Amino acid sequence: MRKKLISVILTCSLLGTLLSGCGSAAVNNTSSVMAGQADATATASDTGSDGNKVVIARHLDSEGLDPVMTASNVDIWVLNMMIEGLVGSSDDGSEIIPAVADTWEVSDDYLTYTFHIRDGIKFADGNPVTADDVIYSLTRARDEEGPWVGMLDMMEKLEDGGDGTVVISLKEPSPAFLSTLAMFYCGILEKSYCEEVGEDGLTEKPMGTGPFVLTEWDKGEKMIFTKNENYWEEGCPKVDEIDMVVVADDSTRIMQLESGQIDAVTEVPYARLEELESYGGLTVNLFDSTDVLFLLINCQGTYGSDKKIRKALSLATDKKAINDAVYYGKGTLAETFLAPALPYSDQELPETKVDIEKAKELLSEAGYPDGFEITVQVGSGDSAVLQTATILQQQWAEIGVKLNIEQIDLATARQNWKDGNYDVYISDMTSDMTDTSELAGLVTVYDQAHCWRTYWDDEDQKAAEKLTLEANTEMDEKKREEDYTKMQEIMADAEPLIPLVYMPFSFVTSEKITGYAQNPLGVYNFKNMTSER
Repeated sequence: MRKKLISVILTCSLLGTLLSGCGSAAVNNTSSVMAGQADATATASDTGSDGNKVVIARHLDSEGLDPVMTASNVDIWVLNMMIEGLVGSSDDGSEIIPAVADTWEVSDDYLTYTFHIRDGIKFADGNPVTADDVIYSLTRARDEEGPWVGMLDMMEKLEDGGDGTVVISLKEPSPAFLSTLAMFYCGILEKSYCEEVGEDGLTEKPMGTGPFVLTEWDKGEKMIFTKNENYWEEGCPKVDEIDMVVVADDSTRIMQLESGQIDAVTEVPYARLEELESYGGLTVNLFDSTDVLFLLINCQGTYGSDKKIRKALSLATDKKAINDAVYYGKGTLAETFLAPALPYSDQELPETKVDIEKAKELLSEAGYPDGFEITVQVGSGDSAVLQTATILQQQWAEIGVKLNIEQIDLATARQNWKDGNYDVYISDMTSDMTDTSELAGLVTVYDQAHCWRTYWDDEDQKAAEKLTLEANTEMDEKKREEDYTKMQEIMADAEPLIPLVYMPFSFVTSEKITGYAQNPLGVYNFKNMTSER
């Protein structure tokens, strides 16, 4: 007997999204775009519409668009406009939904997946999607030495099953397999196009089956996406062109939105949201996210290696004060590194309340009754992190800990964090998949990312890692939840990192723009976007 899966419901609690009559919207996951093809490079004027274009401003440009080689949100969040995987993620992140494959079956032992390629689906250049393209794309995603290497190691064999099917055999059952396939880096690329343009071509101009095609990229200035005339979903996309312009200055982006020069703004500072909410003609959106701000502690440093000291720092940290001052109360106070938008996030963990006397007591027990001096490095120009560090400096002074703030080049600060050359580091993290396993592995499995560069390596860490590895391969949902819950309890007690705030995604538009969504992973879904201009 085989189980037929049209979609898999995941256990998340997420924000509803804005859709407008074009079916459920996938988190599109695939790849490339063919340069020079007339049907793949149509502009708004070519399609006969008059100004059916949306201009969106963001603070940074993309860096490189080869889906298996990028790990930057500025790339990832636009890739899904152009590429799709065999499956995708719904806008609220709660479902795995059809994309390049419209149906699939899973064997009773969870080791064999048979995917049915959607009838008539084409790449943006008009060529049909074949099993060979799927096998090429997923083999490349598995084997390429990029930032996502290892995530598809559960795949043992990919075969053309005939009649438009692809059969994937796994080495062992994987509860995260479908969620992994929904990630951007598992997007389906056209084999012949990839071989023609090479890796450099994919970096500059990917092409897939997504609703839009990248037709122009003026580095540091703008990206122009036009309607994919070969898109499989009837009636989508609803606009002919989306221009992604780069406006680095927050105030300039907002001024251009208010004056009508642009239609939408991403990454809006929380300090400006109240102003924009009262401004006529605009819609302010705060989408649920997997973005969590936390304080990382070097667990192999002089002070961070002692759990009592880490707990003292946590007890001296007023998260509400940080949320109110830096994020204007728009965030949600965090107790676990797993945002509520992810399955198995333990929102029942006890609240860590500020307790200065207890913190001082722990420091005395650790041998530092008079406190000590440590440093936090802040990347130049990162005003929110600088403000957070300044608040921590004031708070920790109450227990005798002097926090020095060193402002250096952002790239240098990040490299020092990666190398373990730091005392404490303020950072945030978003998930790239609807499953918990990615972030759980990054934070608790030492060999994966040195426990997100906290270099946490003691008995608590080993216990947390064991639970994570078991949960990451456990097919029983109840047992999986138990393992992840215990892991989070260990984390909350050991505190190699201090979760501070869950931060929503801000997206402000003209009220004439509707039908857009940004899912909890951050990726944009604009195929249902409409403009009344």
